[in-house]
Amino acid sequence: MSKQFITLVIGAFLCASSLQAQTTSQQADTTLQFEEIVIQASKLPISPRETSRPVTIIDRKEIEESSGSNLAQLLHEQSGIRINNSQGSPANNQDLFLQGASTEYTLILLDGVAVSDASGIGGAIDLRLLPLQNVERIEILKGNQSTLYGSSALAGVINIITKSTSESTFQPSGTVEYGAYNSFKGAGDISGSVNDVLSYSLGYNHKSSDGISAAATPKGSDTFQNDGYSQNSFYVNVAIEPVEGLKIKPFVKYSDFEGDYDADAFVDASNTFTNNMWNPGLQAIFESGDFNINSTYLITETERIFSSEFGETALDGRFQNFDTFLNYRFNPTLNIMAGINWQEGLRPEDEENQISEISTSFTSPYGTLLLDAGNGLRAEAGYRANIHSEYGTNSTYSFSPSYQINNSFKLFASIGTGFKAPTIDQLFGQFGANPDLEPEESRSIQVGFETYLLDQSLKIETHYFDREIDNLIAFTSNGYINRDRVETQGVEIRTNWLATNDLTLGAFYNYLDGETITLNDAGAEQSSIGLIRLPNHNFGLNASYRFENGLLVKIDGEFAGDRTDLFFNPANNYTSEEVSLDSYVIANLYAEYAVFDRSFTIFGTVRNLIDSDFTEVYGYNTMGLHARAGVRFTL
Repeated sequence: MSKQFITLVIGAFLCASSLQAQTTSQQADTTLQFEEIVIQASKLPISPRETSRPVTIIDRKEIEESSGSNLAQLLHEQSGIRINNSQGSPANNQDLFLQGASTEYTLILLDGVAVSDASGIGGAIDLRLLPLQNVERIEILKGNQSTLYGSSALAGVINIITKSTSESTFQPSGTVEYGAYNSFKGAGDISGSVNDVLSYSLGYNHKSSDGISAAATPKGSDTFQNDGYSQNSFYVNVAIEPVEGLKIKPFVKYSDFEGDYDADAFVDASNTFTNNMWNPGLQAIFESGDFNINSTYLITETERIFSSEFGETALDGRFQNFDTFLNYRFNPTLNIMAGINWQEGLRPEDEENQISEISTSFTSPYGTLLLDAGNGLRAEAGYRANIHSEYGTNSTYSFSPSYQINNSFKLFASIGTGFKAPTIDQLFGQFGANPDLEPEESRSIQVGFETYLLDQSLKIETHYFDREIDNLIAFTSNGYINRDRVETQGVEIRTNWLATNDLTLGAFYNYLDGETITLNDAGAEQSSIGLIRLPNHNFGLNASYRFENGLLVKIDGEFAGDRTDLFFNPANNYTSEEVSLDSYVIANLYAEYAVFDRSFTIFGTVRNLIDSDFTEVYGYNTMGLHARAGVRFTL
């Protein structure tokens, strides 16, 4: 059935490309230079060329050219990021690793504001709750960002920016998509502006799929049942400008995800879960010349319910984040940013299980100086003090110099510290809680260069990073304690080439090494284990070409080297055993045909084009060759 569907997709494109020239071919700029935009997540108004840390920008064009993919799959295709289970059952949980650091050490931002799941053990937001349809741009800042954002930003931040308003009064757009595993997506957006005072953007998204079995079927067993899912989400952004320079932006975002999950590796089950998240908030921005002030209040309300043969478990949490900061450019040389951040995580009272309301909070003043010496030398220095309701105080710092040797070559480096505060569950939960826990702390360095060649059309970026996280919170027979250490080092090489007006090529190579070290009571090294589910060597390629008749074809692929995983074997009293995962190659194909001045686009994607049989997580399935097709429009 999948191959028949792929044939229909290819046939649709062949028919579309033979239509009369009622389309307008894309007029590309003859100056092949990379777009310069301001990075919102930096809190300082700088472009990617000015930053002293590695940054990746995924714009709306790239997001649209990933139609048929979800957020996890799009992030997985970026250099330095791996999402375990990105190619598995869409209902299964997806774990993000940024430069080798696990999910809880990468902070997710929504429109520049940190979000956290107070109902979970690690506090990380479920990526499945964040649909791509609502996203305008994604910014990935690598390296410690705790000075700007506080807890959990040890490896970096991923800023997900929702769709902005349009200049017209009323502009609708939408997408309809269908494909393998009875997968369906329908989404619509409306945006506009009224009298330069009021602007708005709102949208709705629905996705569903029958999916595949999350757990792999052991040899000799009957085929496991499929694990499907359904997702609904909407967002509303409003911007009011009552006077020149002042913008007030109320917003609300909601997403729910429900699906099936299996009991364990190689173990089928009829378990179900629901997960929903509310994000209401308000932002106020005032700008006047070289001075601006930005204040945001955001609530993240999460509720998760798991149903299995053992009964039903409900987990609720609320995370509040108030952040206000000001920027002032004294002169072309000096820019200062100062702010204060208050965050609170709360678990509500549970009368049925006789659990009282519990909460933790911290208040953090912070500041950053950006110095531009004018001769290519720039430096950014920041400091943050944290006052926590339970463990007391700690602080972080960062220092990031760069030197722009000429218009085409820049050296950069950064050094700093970060931290992750213990979560509510670790401090006061029902299992192994320890109210005396201290924060996990990191030290990291990055050093590298970027260069632009061939009339600025070819960009090459290389950097080395080294990160150590101490005081890890480990779960032992005595509950949670601060004990272990993790060390990670790596090299990233990334290149993008705008070869012609129509042809774009890209590639990356990642080398990663590291280990988690278990310490004894005396602080001496007791044992260590290497990277889990992360390859030492990983590289990817991508190419896209737009034909004169409006047809775009894009192909991407990756190689992931051998990896190690842990299997908690039930036949051996669930003792952890190291297992090896083989290397693999995977490729994806995307094509679209735009008509009516690109206001209507037919698209299709074939994932796992060469039908690789591979494993991301031991005991769990990955999807074979499969396809989707659809249309999107803007009126």
